[in-house]
Amino acid sequence: MDRGEFLSVLRESLEGFIPMDEVEANITYYRNYFEEASQSDKEVIKELGDPRLIARTIIDAYKASKGPMADYYTEQARSEYSREHSGQTDDTEGAYYHYGREIKWYEKILFWGVILLILAFVLTFLFTLVGVFVGYVLPVILLVVLIKILIGHFKK
Repeated sequence: MDRGEFLSVLRESLEGFIPMDEVEANITYYRNYFEEASQSDKEVIKELGDPRLIARTIIDAYKASKGPMADYYTEQARSEYSREHSGQTDDTEGAYYHYGREIKWYEKILFWGVILLILAFVLTFLFTLVGVFVGYVLPVILLVVLIKILIGHFKK
């Protein structure tokens, strides 16, 4: 493995997992490391180790630095990587995006289907509650009020 292959494998291992500006910063760092080293490229590569392992460490450190928002940034990086490698841009006509990811038509249908299902459940619950009130509680209340009126009438 030579310097170019090392940097290429490192780049491929990072892309899609961290934002492109972070990928470029890390590639620049390792490129400079090679240039400033007093050893040969093979010795530097032996010293550094497997670029895939370095990439995994960089990705894990990046996620750890983002804390609870790590998944958001990872998804954003994947979307950025996908758009860059497919030639797709955010101004695609008729496309909708959420956190940088295009929303497909079936995802929209699924979303609205779930919303309608929840709405139907809530309405059914409310109608059942009203039915129980009107069928069982209201007659008891009316009976108690009628008895109080009759008792009050007969006490006079």
